Amino acid sequence: MTQSSAPVQGRSIAGSTAVDLSLKDERWRADLSASMGGSGQDPDPHDLLDSALVACTILTVQMYAKRKQYPLESVQVSLVHDEDDAVYRMDRRITLGGALSQQQKDDLLRVANACPLHKALHKKFEITTALAS
Repeated sequence: MTQSSAPVQGRSIAGSTAVDLSLKDERWRADLSASMGGSGQDPDPHDLLDSALVACTILTVQMYAKRKQYPLESVQVSLVHDEDDAVYRMDRRITLGGALSQQQKDDLLRVANACPLHKALHKKFEITTALAS
């Protein structure tokens, strides 16, 4: 089954390395890192990718714990990445708060690895690019 998303829009900001991004009525910004000549005030594209996986992980774990009625009180995710020419490595660490059994923690870790974005990142990506008319 093919799933399509609403278009994410991006626009350059005159006199700046930052860009304005939007999806429907939501707005946010991105910029180059300070080491690359940006202001350092907005997340860079890699930060946005990493934060998307963090958010998806937390939301998925919370929804599943609620459905299973696990005593989950909080979820914290820390993610760092490094990359070389062949691999983009993400190291994700999850902290679960609440009176959870080891079996429940193991189940929530399994679910974290099945969050939709985690699954998407394991797929083959195809990107087409064309000039808009």
